[in-house]
Amino acid sequence: MSAGRVSALALACIATASLATLIAIQRGCAPRAMADDLAVERLVDPERLAGHTTAALTLESQGAAVTYLRAKGLWRCREAFGAVCVTEEVENLIASVLDTRGVLTCDGAECAARCGIDEPDVLRLALHGAKILTAPDRDTLVELAFAPSRGNATFAAAVGSERVLSVDRDPRALLDTVNRPAPLVDTRVLAGCFAPGFAGFRRMFVDRGDNSIDLSSADPETSGVDRTWQIEAEGTRRDALVWRVGGYVSLWVRLRWDRAEDPRTAAALGLDPAFATITLAPNIGEPFEIRVSAPDPANRVHLWNRATNVVASVRAELLPLLVPVPADFTRAEGGNPWESWLAPR
Repeated sequence: MSAGRVSALALACIATASLATLIAIQRGCAPRAMADDLAVERLVDPERLAGHTTAALTLESQGAAVTYLRAKGLWRCREAFGAVCVTEEVENLIASVLDTRGVLTCDGAECAARCGIDEPDVLRLALHGAKILTAPDRDTLVELAFAPSRGNATFAAAVGSERVLSVDRDPRALLDTVNRPAPLVDTRVLAGCFAPGFAGFRRMFVDRGDNSIDLSSADPETSGVDRTWQIEAEGTRRDALVWRVGGYVSLWVRLRWDRAEDPRTAAALGLDPAFATITLAPNIGEPFEIRVSAPDPANRVHLWNRATNVVASVRAELLPLLVPVPADFTRAEGGNPWESWLAPR
C-alpha cells in the first residue's frame, strides 16, 4: 500500500481535551437536553475482551484498510509486505483505545449521523483474535468508529451500536505516517533483530566472493579496557581501526529503508543471488544475514533481511558504506567513511 492510500489513516493529531470541555461541546451534538451529572464510562467494556488475546489490529478510513498481525513476538503490517512494526507503538495504541473514556452524547438511530460516525473519513479500528484470516467474522473482538474531531471533541461508538460517546482521546494522534508506508511501521533495516540486552556485534562478515572481509572482536578480559577488532581479508589478519568499525556498526543499527518491497520478487531485485551478503553476529542471539543487491536502474539498492524476511530499498549511494573494502578499516589517513552515522541524532 502506498503512503497516499494510507494517509487518510493519519489525519491531523488532536490535542487531548479534558472531560469537562468535552461534555460542554457534546451538548451541541445531543438531540436532547443532558443532565449535569453525566457518568464517565469506558468506550470498550473490559468484560467484552475477558479471556481473549488480541492477535491482530485493523485500521480503515476512506476505503483504505491496513492490517497488523502479531507473529512470533513481532507485529507485522500486511499491506507493507510484512514489514516489522514498532512494538511499543502498536501496543500503546491498543492500550490507549482500551483505556478511552467518555460520556454519553446521544443514543438513537439518528445519533451516529448527527455526530459524524457515518462520514467517509471516520476511522474504524478493530481488534481481532488469532483466527482473523480464517474465521467468517475475522475473529473480531471489538470494532470501533471514531468520527473526525470537531474542535476539541472526538465522538466514538462501537460499530453496530447507536450509543455515541464524547471521548477523551483520538487514536489518530498515535498514527504517524511520516517517512513510513503505513502507520506504526518500523523502517529500520534491522527492525526485529535486536534481542533484549543487545549492545552491538561481535562479528561481521562481508561476503563479496574473492573480496570478503571478516571483522571479529572478543570481549575485553579486564573491565574498563576498550574493545579491539581484527580484520581478516586478502589472506592476512591484522588489527582494525576501532572507530572505523564503530561507524560500520552504527550504520547497520541506524539504517532505515525508503521503500518496502515484496519478498517474492527477491530474485528479480537482484537478491537471489545477491551482489553481497552481510552476516551480523550480535553480542546476544544468533547471527543473521542481510543480502545486498547491485544498484538498479532507478538508482536504488535492495536489502533482504533474512531474519525477518523483509525486503526494502535504500539509496544506491550507500552501497560503498554497506559493502566496504578492507582498506576502509585499516587505512589511517582520511576521514571515517561512516562519520555521519556516529553523530548524535
